[in-house]
Amino acid sequence: MPYLESDRVRIYYETAGQGPPLLCIPGWTLNHRLWDLMVAFLEPHFTLVRPDVRGTGKSTGGRDIEYSRVAEAEDLGRLLDHLGFASAHLLGHSKGARTAMVFAMLHPKRTLSVTCIGSAEPHPAGGEPTFRSIARAWAGRARERALQDGPEAALEMLGSAKLLGKIKASASTIRVLHLAMEGYAADDLLSTVPARRIDTEAGARGIRCPVMFLAGEEDPFLTECRYAHDRIQGSRLVVLPACGHMVPLEAPEKVAAALLDFLA
Repeated sequence: MPYLESDRVRIYYETAGQGPPLLCIPGWTLNHRLWDLMVAFLEPHFTLVRPDVRGTGKSTGGRDIEYSRVAEAEDLGRLLDHLGFASAHLLGHSKGARTAMVFAMLHPKRTLSVTCIGSAEPHPAGGEPTFRSIARAWAGRARERALQDGPEAALEMLGSAKLLGKIKASASTIRVLHLAMEGYAADDLLSTVPARRIDTEAGARGIRCPVMFLAGEEDPFLTECRYAHDRIQGSRLVVLPACGHMVPLEAPEKVAAALLDFLA
């Protein structure tokens, strides 16, 4: 199996297709299988690079390593080096979208484009509570469950998330969701290593590559996508009707079509 040694972790990845590289970054707790239903639409056009970020899927983790968008962006840079790619298009979902934006801020010359699904950087701060503040509090409760009752208790709580509620109850989507959640052990919730952060408001002002924000109209994070869209000149915003947060599973063909149109 293909692995990359990166900063005390082993990053698992898969590649497929042909064309310019498209680095596909899954959301929190999820692994590379999140993109399974989109592969057939994208691999004729791109070389798909699908990693499991640290602490998910087949990649290694642990409670003594850093979990941050900065650390994940560093892993992705090393992965591109490992594969011999000077630059790539980036596609990220949820937390992976935020990692994609941080990568673009840290490595502008290596970023051909960014497509953010269901989340964004920069994001609103202060004022009325946003869904992210609610999600952060919910993640804090999951961490408490993990500390008190073990990782399995946290995983049970995560599996009941309302963000998953819009997924159509078909055999294919449910199977892919289960596969995409395999390997997560809640180590990021229990890590004792401080997470590095960057000023994403300042970073956004320096982005020059094409950027698209895409979200379901019922996604609680749509507000974040609108906020970031307003702050990145020339960016595109696509809202999918009757969809929620998990659009790579809810509407894979529509997401792929929007991406192909964006990068045409």
